[in-house]
This record gives sequence, structure tokens and C-alpha cells, in this order.
Amino acid sequence: MANSLASDLREGFRRTASALTGEELALISLARDRAHVALVERNRLLAEVVCLYRTGPRQVWGPVILDLLAPALVDLLRSLRPEPPALTGEEIRQQLVFEALRAAATIPILEGGRQTRFRIVSRVRTRMLRWLAREGRLQRSQISLASLDEDFGDRDREAHFGESIAGSRENL
Repeated sequence: MANSLASDLREGFRRTASALTGEELALISLARDRAHVALVERNRLLAEVVCLYRTGPRQVWGPVILDLLAPALVDLLRSLRPEPPALTGEEIRQQLVFEALRAAATIPILEGGRQTRFRIVSRVRTRMLRWLAREGRLQRSQISLASLDEDFGDRDREAHFGESIAGSRENL
């Protein structure tokens, strides 16, 4: 699941790289360079890319942001567990990407881009944990019709829940 996310993010970047200028590609290369560029500078460059995402064509800059955040997003994805049947790994991946782009679009950018990567990933983690908790509560609160049949039977179910459920089952 995590490996396919990393490859999907890389592929998304490759598809949009042709729409970028040489200067923009150089900016991205610097933002990605951990060996020669200090963390403070990489955060400033990421903040610059976030600003481009907010003002420029999002379909071009979205994959760039996701590619720059890919290592942190993959680590975060590894810490999240799908809970079938309601939550599959694919749904968690989609939500993770959505939350990353939403965070990039909404977090305030601090002066000099301070802690941009940390703040985006932290926001994504918080929103993902809340989303998973909410989905888990919804899943636990739902009762299947088969379970009702086992517990109550047709007549008892009608008496307990009213005729509307029995009528709706006949319409299936």
C-alpha cells in the first residue's frame, strides 16, 4: 500500500513535469535536495511551491506538492490501518492525498516558510486520525439487515422497528 502510494505520487509528478519551466524544475530540485540544501531553505522552497499551488494551476502544482511530501506521507500511511469492509487501503490513500492538498491550500504560511513541511504533515495526521475515528464510529453504529433478521426475525423486527422497515425490505 505504501509502496504503491510512493510510485503513484512519483508518476503523478512525472506526468505534470512537462508543464513546468526549467526554473520551476530547478526550484523543485532544490526543495527535494536533502544532501546539499538546509532544512530551513527546503521549507522556504516548499512554502514557495505551496504559494504557486494556491495561485497557479492546481492540477500542475498538486502533484509537485505531493511528490515533495511523499516520504512523510508514506510514513504516515504506514501508521494507518484499514478496517475492512468500510475502510479499504485505497480509501485511506485517497483521503490522505485529499488531506495533504487541503492542508497545502489552507494552512497559514509563516514568515520565511518556517516549518512548512512539519505543519502540513501535522495537519494531515490530525485530520486523518479524526476521519478514521469518525468512520469507525459510523461503522460500529450501523446494523446490517441480516443481523436484524437473526436477532429479531421478521415479525419481531416489524414490531420493534415499525412497518416502514418491513415495507422497505419488500421493495428491494
